[in-house]
Amino acid sequence: MIIQSIILGIVQGLTEFLPVSSSGHLVIFKSYLGTDTQGVIWEVSLHFGTLLAIIGVFFKDIFEILRGVCLSCKKIVLGESLINIFRNDNNTRVFLLVLIGTIPTALIAFFFRSTFESLFNKPVLAGLMLLVTGTVLWFTRRYLIINSNKEKLGICDALIIGTVQGLAITPGISRSGTTIAAAIFRGVDRGFAAKFSFLLAIPAILGAMAMILKDPINFKNDEISFLVTGSIVAAVTGYVSLRFLIKIITAGKLYLFSYYCWPVGLFAILFFL
Repeated sequence: MIIQSIILGIVQGLTEFLPVSSSGHLVIFKSYLGTDTQGVIWEVSLHFGTLLAIIGVFFKDIFEILRGVCLSCKKIVLGESLINIFRNDNNTRVFLLVLIGTIPTALIAFFFRSTFESLFNKPVLAGLMLLVTGTVLWFTRRYLIINSNKEKLGICDALIIGTVQGLAITPGISRSGTTIAAAIFRGVDRGFAAKFSFLLAIPAILGAMAMILKDPINFKNDEISFLVTGSIVAAVTGYVSLRFLIKIITAGKLYLFSYYCWPVGLFAILFFL
């Protein structure tokens, strides 16, 4: 069982950040390995590992954003308007946009949670959605040719990206790939698009964990070690894959992952049919 945990942890760590859908790969691998875990609980435990990877990679940015928010709170107390701070303080602006982008994600997760949970045992659907992910990534090619200088997202941008993130709960739809693609389609600088995508993932992961962990859960001893091992492996591999992805996005090669998603999705469909 520990071997399965290590395998799934590696799969999660690599595919959570690379735009090839971690949930889709986990559904396919769990079906192939015959692993029986507590549904979305397993997904959340692995996502916790990748959350640590995000914090590790973007620690400086997160620190500066929180520092900027604290300074902005002081300015508000002294009488400065929030609108003025939103326009002029980039760190506070990013923080507020992450909160705004989280709203549609939270609404989708809250109202359609049971629907999405039922999809985690359907590897054929995951294969189909991998084909969709590959197609979305492919269409970023024409936009990556344009050297956009737009770094400041608007409220509309954040809402669109947040909605895409919510829909990416579907196994086979890459959260990182589709949210970064959505930002690129909106004309956002690709480096900043990647950073915003992963900052937006932080409250999404924390929210998902809170929703699941509020219910009473009974773990067996071997299940606890299974989850902990997977989380640690996911954190380490996630850190490495995230560093790699940032280089790929900066080079404008995001569309290359479509060549991976298409054959894997097609294989999953044919194998599990």
